[in-house]
Amino acid sequence: MKKRIPALLLAALLACSSVYSCGKKEENKQKTNVTVDDEYTVDGVKLELPDIDGGGEDFDVFIAYGVANQDFVTPEEENGDAINDIRYQRNHEVMNKFNVKFQVKEGISGSNSEGTPIIRSLIQSGDDTYEVFINVQHVGVPLIYEDLFVEWNENMPHANLDNPWWYQNVTRDLNYNDKIYVAAGAYNFHCLKGMGVLSFNKTMMDELELDYPYQMVKDGEWTVDKLIEYNKKAIKDLNGDGIMKTEDDRFGLAGWQYEMTPAIFVGMGGNPVTKDDDDMPILNLNDERTFNVIDKMLEVFADGNGAFRNAAPEPYAKTGNMFKEGRLMFHDTNLDQLPGLREMEDDFGAIPFPKLDKEQEEYYSRVVNYTSLTYIPVTNQKLELTSAILEHMAFLSYRDLIPAFYDVILTVKTNRDYETEEMVDIVRKGARFMDENFFGTGGLNEILNAKQNILASRYASQEDAWLTKLEGYIEFWEK
Repeated sequence: MKKRIPALLLAALLACSSVYSCGKKEENKQKTNVTVDDEYTVDGVKLELPDIDGGGEDFDVFIAYGVANQDFVTPEEENGDAINDIRYQRNHEVMNKFNVKFQVKEGISGSNSEGTPIIRSLIQSGDDTYEVFINVQHVGVPLIYEDLFVEWNENMPHANLDNPWWYQNVTRDLNYNDKIYVAAGAYNFHCLKGMGVLSFNKTMMDELELDYPYQMVKDGEWTVDKLIEYNKKAIKDLNGDGIMKTEDDRFGLAGWQYEMTPAIFVGMGGNPVTKDDDDMPILNLNDERTFNVIDKMLEVFADGNGAFRNAAPEPYAKTGNMFKEGRLMFHDTNLDQLPGLREMEDDFGAIPFPKLDKEQEEYYSRVVNYTSLTYIPVTNQKLELTSAILEHMAFLSYRDLIPAFYDVILTVKTNRDYETEEMVDIVRKGARFMDENFFGTGGLNEILNAKQNILASRYASQEDAWLTKLEGYIEFWEK
């Protein structure tokens, strides 16, 4: 039976601180860049775990935002659906190996910020019920700075975050000074599903005699200037009334402003916080490249250039319907939204967001900030067991779940879209988790609403506050 940690001890802790199968089918080996050598070896890396007996006890997980991550929720039974059955068998394999029972508390399904104070209260009160907290990025990461979570390198001995079944992009982008307080394994399925892509209308491009952007992407020439060029060619007053209306006419690019705006920013290499040579955070806003990125964003959304940002409360309905109706050339889309496009009559594909210019070394893909990540509380009394369970969950998810997800998102009218598959691999490689605690979606939309580059004045007015916050960052990561 679990018990509460005494207040003095808690205070001390706070202060110290890939188609479902084993993957043997040859057809699965190259489809997802996941190569299965044998049952427990993937990409040449073998899963190595100790024998730990959990004594038949509960292994408790709190999912703060149930919409974004359900992987520890075990389906009641197998039903023939590949994703469902993989989760069912994976979870039972892990529970059987370590002799535990997953007990999942699903948090909030409405606002994705409502679970955060629950987590804070549980940990600060010394409640050690939960071994793992799964919480969204933009409200979960700030809790790191309240000394609520353990550092993985020192406390999670069997979670090898260098293995391919862990998202190194998370550990790189959201942690500093070679310390890790937040991580994500392949079981954090939304890290993949929430990666942003640009879906595009192939039928419209055929009619306009435009090349699909696939080859431009592969040649490193898919830039924001090309996007603007295509957007302008897409514009058409369909009803002939002389007024361009989103309800009636055809446009180039659209999406929900709270996701599309930062996706374009990140795609061109925008990043409010970067790192110095010592892996420590530095503010990156008063920077020539950032100003250039903002200038290009203003050009994308300039009047008459064929792009608009949807600010309506219903995030994707308006622009999503426009795309399905053939009145939009490009649409901001997450990977998990691609299957929903199958019903559209026109043919479609998906590509990364464009680079700033040809000199940019790679394509960057923003992962939505409501993606769920893994946090281990300082109240956890089973760190060795927890690290082994998460390592096993991550491995099985990488081996079985990701290939099955590829099959789902890349199958269009019973055929596999191999060109889009290449693009998805590029998107995965370039995934970025943007730290928005200094400047993020709200600031970007404020500038775009002003229709001029006011970043310099915004920086001047916020510099003292931002630098003070940065000092707090540095102090935390140096201790």
